[in-house]
Amino acid sequence: MARECIEKYLAEHTSKYIGKYRCHSSVQTKKFEHKFRYYILDSQFRDINVFLTIDYSGEEIIPTFSVELHEQEQEYIIKDALNKIIYDSHYKTILHCHIIAHFIETHQKETLLEPLDYRNILDYLEYHNGTNQETVDQFYSFLMPYLNRLIYNKNYKKFMDSITLLLDKILYEYEWDGTTAKYLDTQYQYHLYYFREIIRIVYANLDKFYKETKEQLLEAIWRLCKLQRFAFAIMTDFGSLVLSHYHITLDIFHYINKRAKDEHYQSIVLPYMEAIFNSDDEAFKDACKDVIRFVMNDMLTFANHDLQIAIGNSIVLDVGYQLLIDLFSQDYNTFVFVCFPISTFPEEYRCTIKKELEKAIRFYAARMEHDEYRLTSFEQVANINRLLMENYREDYRSE
Repeated sequence: MARECIEKYLAEHTSKYIGKYRCHSSVQTKKFEHKFRYYILDSQFRDINVFLTIDYSGEEIIPTFSVELHEQEQEYIIKDALNKIIYDSHYKTILHCHIIAHFIETHQKETLLEPLDYRNILDYLEYHNGTNQETVDQFYSFLMPYLNRLIYNKNYKKFMDSITLLLDKILYEYEWDGTTAKYLDTQYQYHLYYFREIIRIVYANLDKFYKETKEQLLEAIWRLCKLQRFAFAIMTDFGSLVLSHYHITLDIFHYINKRAKDEHYQSIVLPYMEAIFNSDDEAFKDACKDVIRFVMNDMLTFANHDLQIAIGNSIVLDVGYQLLIDLFSQDYNTFVFVCFPISTFPEEYRCTIKKELEKAIRFYAARMEHDEYRLTSFEQVANINRLLMENYREDYRSE
């Protein structure tokens, strides 16, 4: 009856409208009742929460909102919530909604639950305590012992089910518009440390995972590749996993390339790993340049970009500062030295950078003779002059 009720509502309320609110978390309060927390960020990047109680015990869906929204937005939220309920119904659960609080409070690590139960614990914690590092740390105090027990019991299917459900929860990136900049809303940064640990567990048992859960494993790797910021933030361990077994690596590349082609998706992750796998130095440098371009774009677009700075710095430390100079020589984009200030370069690169800047200013000065390039060239000339004066003032005085 409950599923029929949900499917009936979804069939009767079809719309192409995409709502503004995004699901934060949910808890089940009765057998056929869920509470959902949805939110948006305002122009100052402050949370605005809306709570939905949805009863699907009868013949009709009974939704109750904490605040009134316009009809289309309410319908979008209801349908999104119902689809989540249907999706979760495909997984077994043994932790009753009435005892989840007691289970968390007593911290019964020795009790083995089902994969969905652990995802529900994360939802419960976030619903009541918000999304923060403390909440995530508490969640993993339940999940990590469970995953280790699954490895001990050789239950690789439930392990991958747990990871799939976790990825469903945390793999998102929402862009919110502010007054002067955008905000990239993510949750996965709180999970970086633990995902490295999870990847190491899979790495140590990769042949077994590949044999018993091949499709789930490949799908999880593809999903990580699609969230490029997340993938590069865990690249040391993620890359080791992907590149560790020759024949498995070939299958992974084949799967990712096929999915990328089918979905018309351009990834900077795959060329980076393929270049390492093929020991192709030139392709690797080109892939690293694409990563730096990606990082620079984020730094110029989003108000919050600490993770991207860390990714860019790790690439530079790995490949060397010459990469940034080569990138500037190729693109003549002064934002290279805005995002990676000249003052942070080792002393031996200063002279080379100065020569490249002077070459670039001559290039843009020549382009200013053409009307279609005049404004952009003038901006670049001004930027280069500023960089030269800020970093080489004493050199010009001595000349």
